[in-house]
Amino acid sequence: MNRVFLSLGSNISNELRNLSISIDKIKQHKKVNIISKSKIYISSPMYNKNQRDFYNMVIEIETTLLPNKLLNYLKGIEKKMGREITKKRNLPRIIDIDILSYSDQSISTETLTIPHKKLDERLFVLKPWNDIDPDFLVPKLNKKVKQILKVLISCRKKDLIREIV
Repeated sequence: MNRVFLSLGSNISNELRNLSISIDKIKQHKKVNIISKSKIYISSPMYNKNQRDFYNMVIEIETTLLPNKLLNYLKGIEKKMGREITKKRNLPRIIDIDILSYSDQSISTETLTIPHKKLDERLFVLKPWNDIDPDFLVPKLNKKVKQILKVLISCRKKDLIREIV
């Protein structure tokens, strides 16, 4: 079994429902087990400010799916839930599911980068991840989640993210 952390985010329609539905769809795969779920946080959009706040969380799963198969499964969930795939980035979305880490692997292909290439600048990823495994050593960065979070918090205002659930 491979230990994987996923980040989930939504800022269209009923965000809490979108997160719940996506988790239900993730666990429907017979080769995926959900191990833990973070609290849910509301955060301001980072790159495209002209949109609603996001609801974010991180989940831990175990899977025997290979990274690209897992990515395809997750992108299929996004599409089934109504996410429009476009070349434009950072637009509002019904659901966004990213693979943050996959065991202790580092992967860099055209379609997949693990660990996620921008996780060290994303409070909305690190705060919920810290809820469920602050001591996880992030490959390539060679730092624990709690260490990366501490550096990010020292550089930013804490009010950029609010816990809701």
